[in-house]
Amino acid sequence: EDQNTQQQLDRLAAQRYIYSQSKKLLTLQMLLTIAIPITLSISVTIVQNLKIWAAFYGIVISIIDVAFIEHYQKSLKTRATKIQELFDCDVLKIKWHDLKAGNRPDNEIISEAAENFKKKCPEYKGLKNWYPVSITPLPLHLARLVCQRTNCWWNSKLRRRYKAVLLTGIILIILVFVAISIHKKMTMMDFILSLFAPFSPTILWALREYYKQSEAADALDKLKSHIEDIWTKIINKELTEESIESISRDIQNEIFDRRRSDPVVFDWLYKLLRDNQEVQMNKGAEELVREALISLNTGGAS
Repeated sequence: EDQNTQQQLDRLAAQRYIYSQSKKLLTLQMLLTIAIPITLSISVTIVQNLKIWAAFYGIVISIIDVAFIEHYQKSLKTRATKIQELFDCDVLKIKWHDLKAGNRPDNEIISEAAENFKKKCPEYKGLKNWYPVSITPLPLHLARLVCQRTNCWWNSKLRRRYKAVLLTGIILIILVFVAISIHKKMTMMDFILSLFAPFSPTILWALREYYKQSEAADALDKLKSHIEDIWTKIINKELTEESIESISRDIQNEIFDRRRSDPVVFDWLYKLLRDNQEVQMNKGAEELVREALISLNTGGAS
């Protein structure tokens, strides 16, 4: 019930809006560091006088990207992560960790970002029932763990699907290049200079993004597996409620670090996959709830 109160929905709206701003900066980075340089590199082959300007652009944009855009994007991600952490700590009844998360985000920042989100989505679409409602019958220390596992599963699944999109895009680009080169009967030199070289920044970006998302998904899967090991011990009555509370706080620390450091996923992909993933998420949670209830009813859990 708490996750659907006005206060908590506003927090979710705020973090969603701020994360979206961070993703827009990523789009800007792609435009400035990939799309425009490719256009310039092609233009230079036609207009030789553009060489000096193309070089000047590359230097200036590199400085702007590192000194301003990347720094601001990191700042936005941290702000959104702290708001998400505030939501989790309140809804899942976990103590705020000052050493890990620092100061709580100001209410004014949350309010402003939430209002910006509500201008486009006043019904809080996609934010209600953030965690599966099937956990209702469970005691808090078990329900919390189900929610934390759900968190890891959701993000890992989304990133692995994004990986598949990136890999498909890379393969398609290469196939199109090969088809064009065969159709035009290009030499290897023409192929490299006319097609591969201008688009190599795009391919390299996609490969880097692919491996970043892969590492993030692997880390999330590792954390999910850890939670599942804890869950097995709980079902077998090997842990006390107090120890589970402490474990959940440690897990939340890892979730916070992942949110703050992992690369973002574009909103369009999230929206495309959300409904399907939500169905799978609820089914997974329902199965864990069923296991826990059977164990509780037979005296097998703490």
